Amino acid sequence: MKNVFLETANVRAFREALSVLEDIEKGQPGLGVVWGRAGRGKTECAREFAVRTGAVYLRVLEDWTPRAMLSALCRQLNGSEPKTVDRCKRIACEILDRTRKTILVDEADRLDMKLVEHFRDLHDEAGIPVVLIGEEHLFPMLNARRRLWSRVTQTVEFGPITAEDIMLFGFKAAELKLEPAAAQKIGGRSGGDFRLVWQDIRDLEQMARAAGAKTASAAMIDALPARKSGPTPEKHPLNAGR
Repeated sequence: MKNVFLETANVRAFREALSVLEDIEKGQPGLGVVWGRAGRGKTECAREFAVRTGAVYLRVLEDWTPRAMLSALCRQLNGSEPKTVDRCKRIACEILDRTRKTILVDEADRLDMKLVEHFRDLHDEAGIPVVLIGEEHLFPMLNARRRLWSRVTQTVEFGPITAEDIMLFGFKAAELKLEPAAAQKIGGRSGGDFRLVWQDIRDLEQMARAAGAKTASAAMIDALPARKSGPTPEKHPLNAGR
């Protein structure tokens, strides 16, 4: 299969939100929150955005201390690793104030709220957008902090990948034409998890190649190995829109 980056509805919503945040005048509230179940493509979307735009991408590590976290940020900004929290924050604010780089914090739901407050400080002091990205419980975790939530101006929920997206991915990644019913079945099997969709398309590509076919039917989906998708809380069907 080809390595492709699919511009799904989630990706478009992410880019639109970031465009708004980066247009906000310095000194105005400009925090963003992106959340959704694991496997929805949040990390790949954030990484692609960082590579394409020069934004700073940070993935949260377990048991980060304030100094370790802010030192990781400085390392991204100018290669330095200051030894104190105060020095880290001062250097980061000076660089961010000058460069206006957006900060993307992935797996932010793993952060202690005291660490999240350091990103609020960076946003307030340097006037740059900060986007916190995580799983479903990130939203209520941040929403409960009134002082922090008052600065949030853009929110994006990553929903399940749609049947249309699955069909497009099959064509771009595997040159495989999926019948609409087949795409629906894949969506149902995966619970909207893009990782599981990728596995199904990979297996379908192999099946189609062995059969000399270019189209994947709904019957072929029934022959795929069972996959564990986890709970699917969304009430809307896969193709209910974007």
